[in-house]
Amino acid sequence: MQGDGVADAVRPGRRFGAFTVLDELAGGGMGRIYLARSPGGRVVAVKTLITDSQEDRRRFAREVVLAQRVQGVFTASVVAADAKAAVPWMATEYVPAPSLRELVEGCGTLGASALYWVAAGMAEALVSIHAAGLVHRDVKPSNVLLPVEGPRVIDFGISQAHDVTRTQTALGTVAYASPEQARGEETTAASDVYSLGATLFCLAVGRAPYRDGGAGPAMEQLVRTATGDLDVSGLLAELQGLVLPCLALDPGDRPAPAEILAYCAVRLGERPDARGGEDWLSGAWVEAIERHRDQRVRAVEDARRRIDPDAATAGVPLPRPTGRLDAPTATSAPRVRRTRLAWTAGAGAVVLVVLTVLLAVRPWEGGGKAAAGLPDEPVRILEVESESPGVCPTDSPDLPLTQTPAPDGRSFTSDKRQNCVIASTAPGMTVNRFKEVSAYKEKPPGREGWSVRVTLEDADRAKFAELTGKIAGRSLPVDDPAGKLAFVQGDDRLLVSVSIRDPLTAGTAVIAVGLKENEARFLAQALGAP
Repeated sequence: MQGDGVADAVRPGRRFGAFTVLDELAGGGMGRIYLARSPGGRVVAVKTLITDSQEDRRRFAREVVLAQRVQGVFTASVVAADAKAAVPWMATEYVPAPSLRELVEGCGTLGASALYWVAAGMAEALVSIHAAGLVHRDVKPSNVLLPVEGPRVIDFGISQAHDVTRTQTALGTVAYASPEQARGEETTAASDVYSLGATLFCLAVGRAPYRDGGAGPAMEQLVRTATGDLDVSGLLAELQGLVLPCLALDPGDRPAPAEILAYCAVRLGERPDARGGEDWLSGAWVEAIERHRDQRVRAVEDARRRIDPDAATAGVPLPRPTGRLDAPTATSAPRVRRTRLAWTAGAGAVVLVVLTVLLAVRPWEGGGKAAAGLPDEPVRILEVESESPGVCPTDSPDLPLTQTPAPDGRSFTSDKRQNCVIASTAPGMTVNRFKEVSAYKEKPPGREGWSVRVTLEDADRAKFAELTGKIAGRSLPVDDPAGKLAFVQGDDRLLVSVSIRDPLTAGTAVIAVGLKENEARFLAQALGAP
């Protein structure tokens, strides 16, 4: 299952421990996630490690240990794991539900009562996580799944144990990270509370709590986060008492998760007969959740039939029911704090480390192991019309009236669901096979990370030179979408978007720089490297 230190894609029918793979759910920079089934018919999600570097294996093993420590109704529990296997893996409870990010993008914002219900479940999840001695460090809308029974906090990839000393702090998604994370300082349970507040703000308003919704140049985003330069306009007055204290600049001014839970319980107690999401969420959210679940259940059954047509049918188990929130006692009432939104003068220098991928074509001579092969699917190289963060909006009844659906056949979303590109109507070109594809470590002084370079077959060079010459002739700024080309696969998969400065007549292009090794190898493999 491995070659050159990278785990190959696993076909249905292969096994991880006692679990038989049914289908691939997702793939990204660090690993792949598969849908799998136990001998007794239990459906699980199996996360695997793509690379085989010793450092990545240590990180994966640590993630397994930390995730196994967490037990709670509102988290996806670990079922089994083997971090020492040839391909390290971890099986977790499978939750057939959309993420909060998918729901708010597709169905709009939440009302006050629904937000209290979601906040209570997330706060209870943080209580369980912190009770295990962990800090999650990457709480955000895409890391919270929402079945109708209640939210589930997932992905402990950069979680940190309180008892482990570190000299550098990993940064989650900047728009939801705490100021202390952005400054490279110690993260604590209060850091997760800040991220909870930023997530709740997004659910209530439809954007992150910063100017432009956390969009814009990475350095600007990081400075805004590090200094607590918030834009909380649009938040309903009745929700300010819940959300704003969580966004306090000083970690000591933020409430504890147990206090947030108690605060929400008082409001939820006004409807004692309400239970799950059907009672709290809007019809559009409930419909989207049920539709997602129905699709996933059918997909599970179809995958099961493909690999074992004679086996007995086993349905996807429902998540555990949501616990009843009791009203707080007098001693557990939440403290009321004022939210400090200004940066404290004299707090010291802000150390900013920007973790970005510069996608610019800039060939240079360098070593690396070249390999030729067929891509996963033919690669189309298209002119870019527009580019935006997040998932491309689909044309559905749940789409907010204020949002325009992406045009059919021209919208492409990156694997990590962080970037949407709309291609122009120009024909572009299609590459069925590259002459060479290489992922290599950069050598020029001052450069760090890995790059991916492609060389086209002779028959494609003239078309590529014409296409890049057309883009370069526009003489646009590097961040202008009209000065970019998108490498895409299938109907909606974006591999990379590339800024073009000069015509590339030699048919060779460096399409990504500054990547981690596993990211570079994953991209190269999608383009045809073995």
